[in-house]
Amino acid sequence: MNALLATAWLCWLMFTWSVLAEVVRRLRNVHDRAVLRTPFQRLAAHLITTIAISSVAPAPQAVAATVTVAATPMDASEVAQEVAISEAARHTTYRVKPHDTLWEIAKTHLGDPMRYREIVKLNEGRQMADGATFTSDGWIRPGWVIRMPSDAKEPEPQHAQVHVVREGESLWDIAERHLGDGKRYREIFKLNKGRAQHDGGQLTHPGEIEAGWRLRLPEQAPADRAAEQAVAREPAPVPRETVTPRAIETPAALPAHAAPRVGIALPEGGVVGLSFAAGIAVALAAVRVRQRVRRPIPGASEAVQIVALPKPEPAVQAVDEEFRQSTDPVPDDYDLVKDSFTTKPPATLDVGIRADRVVAVNLCLNLCLNGGGAEDVVRALFTALVAQAEAHRVELVLSRDDAAELFGDDWDALAMHLPGLTLTPTFDDAVTHVASEHIHRTELLQDAEVGDLAAFRASRPDELVPELVLVGRLTGRDPSYLESFMEYAPRLGIGAILLGTRLAEAGCEVGTDFRAVGGDLNGTDLFHLSQQEAIVFQRRIAMQHGYEEPAEDEPAAEIPVVENAPATTRVRLLVLGEVRVEIDGEPVDIPTAKGMEMLVLLAVHPNGRTREEICAELWPDVGEPQAGYRFHAALSDLRKRLWAATGTTRKETNFIEAESGTYRIDRQHVWIDLWEFHRALAEARKATDPEAKAAALDRAAEVCRGHLADGAPYLWIDLDHRDPLTLTSVRTLLQLGGIHEKAGRPKRALEVMEQALTLDPINEAAAAAVIRLLIGLGRRDEARLRAQHLNAHLASLDLEPAPATKATLRQLQVLGRV
Repeated sequence: MNALLATAWLCWLMFTWSVLAEVVRRLRNVHDRAVLRTPFQRLAAHLITTIAISSVAPAPQAVAATVTVAATPMDASEVAQEVAISEAARHTTYRVKPHDTLWEIAKTHLGDPMRYREIVKLNEGRQMADGATFTSDGWIRPGWVIRMPSDAKEPEPQHAQVHVVREGESLWDIAERHLGDGKRYREIFKLNKGRAQHDGGQLTHPGEIEAGWRLRLPEQAPADRAAEQAVAREPAPVPRETVTPRAIETPAALPAHAAPRVGIALPEGGVVGLSFAAGIAVALAAVRVRQRVRRPIPGASEAVQIVALPKPEPAVQAVDEEFRQSTDPVPDDYDLVKDSFTTKPPATLDVGIRADRVVAVNLCLNLCLNGGGAEDVVRALFTALVAQAEAHRVELVLSRDDAAELFGDDWDALAMHLPGLTLTPTFDDAVTHVASEHIHRTELLQDAEVGDLAAFRASRPDELVPELVLVGRLTGRDPSYLESFMEYAPRLGIGAILLGTRLAEAGCEVGTDFRAVGGDLNGTDLFHLSQQEAIVFQRRIAMQHGYEEPAEDEPAAEIPVVENAPATTRVRLLVLGEVRVEIDGEPVDIPTAKGMEMLVLLAVHPNGRTREEICAELWPDVGEPQAGYRFHAALSDLRKRLWAATGTTRKETNFIEAESGTYRIDRQHVWIDLWEFHRALAEARKATDPEAKAAALDRAAEVCRGHLADGAPYLWIDLDHRDPLTLTSVRTLLQLGGIHEKAGRPKRALEVMEQALTLDPINEAAAAAVIRLLIGLGRRDEARLRAQHLNAHLASLDLEPAPATKATLRQLQVLGRV
């Protein structure tokens, strides 16, 4: 025992001596690694080092506080940068732009507008750069930098060129068409490799692309982009021959397979060009846009129905469909109308096809036609010019007697609403009007000291001088007076389209087959319209300018309300917004685009479709047996993918059932948001109590994430399904917002009205309601921003606010003066 005690005390003394020696060494800052240390010395050194580090290294919070107080300005910026990097590791950020809403930001960057709640949760209580605090019931302001979930993605650049893949296309074809060289397919592949598509697929191999995929194209040179924009303003999708008095031809630069169709055959025998189709598409879009702008808020007792939109005449439908198929991507109605506004007069007019190329003539050229098919050709050219006469671009001069011969005796009521038309009592009066304009324009050029109208427009862009075209019949009339000044008219922007006698040896014969013989147009198959076809198109143009036909009751579409699977079902099909299939809440990749399209088709037809009906919609240009083979291949791949993803087998469910030749989605194993929307609407229509109705409409609003199959290029969906459902969704949200507002729930009403504006950003009633609600909540700055946004939309369409909207705007102005 004594020996043990002596040993312990000896060790303790040695350890104490080692600690004291290490302390002295540390204080003297001696670090001699060559000194041989005993085990006690090494233990003491380790202990002293640990204690020293612990005593001088404060906690992370203390470091941050110390640095903030004592740092220089440069150090503070470095700390801020480190903090920003740390924040970015957890989530991304987004800088708010003018007119942004959380709903729109979530839809654009997160793929689902309903995820706006995640943005609110990330930013609740944060102080912004302008000193304001982010609150869930507040308004986001331009310039704020808000936090976004980590999976937020950047949308495609606004001016990025996008190509929607068509059936049978390859990357080589796309590169050859858009970039002029098929070898540049590698650039397209590199730009799109790994990008998620709407059907869940990804581009992983240059030789494997699916129809419907949206591929970004490489950036073009500024000159090329300017040329494309010019083509968009002056619709001319293919290179054309320009026929001048001396017939100068320019060959096409695109290969034959890359050029779209140059002529559109109509159901009743007429033929028009793609530029003609563009003008009619703008007229149709303008009517739809004005209806959207003036759509009122339904009353609380009104039953919201899904109304089938009236289909246009077959000829109008044919040109509209051809325009949409040849336009990539298809613009929204609002963008199409807004971008069509221009005061620049057209320089040429498409008149026909020769050698599979469009032939155009200078608009200030004297074109004289004779023969059995001449009248139908003049009708087509006149209608094409009327479609371009908006905003002082073209003035057409026509006498009443010639108008009656070309378009019938009952045409006057329609003519009152055709833009750019000057209707004179007689042909002599028409010639006098042209002669007077000839003198006036000559004086304009003399005053400006320029030689032609093009130079005048360049020197005085504020003075709008349209192209002037005389239309009429010369047969049986003395052409001498007209010839005396029309020879010099082209430099003044004056031309003529005449029937009968040749004027100054300029003209050609048009046979009953509408082929031109003689002159610069020799061998050209000229565009033509019958009298009835011309009136059909002119009626659509007139409706764009206030012409109204007798109103007819719009029939409500019979949408069957079917039993939907429980919301907790593993497999969910979402078609309201971007299409996707979810299993246990996670998106699933569908093997083919046609498989996804088949699901959407059966979702909008809950009672099912036959194989023949499905093939007619999905493969309209493919006959049997190829269409049948593609149908069964797509269906088999779809089922296999769903079985694999869910771990089920054929014995449990086929997901798409087949009974008596009819295919439909299994209602027990697949939950569909569209069916839930229909059921909620049906309950709202039956509800008599406002609160019960509001509860049902809230369910409908919950699943309404966007347009039906938003962004999917399905040719069958727009007129029959997507447009009626969008109209119904907007009316539903407007009605729900009105109910909440009357019930004294302004915050919920504001949220719903914002959701309606996301579906239809130009709806005036919803925008005015948002302004009114913001005023009531005391958020005047946000109300002013919304008012600016609304005024900009209306101004871009050349519309004045409605009286109720003006009253709301006046209230905002009065509050601004207080």
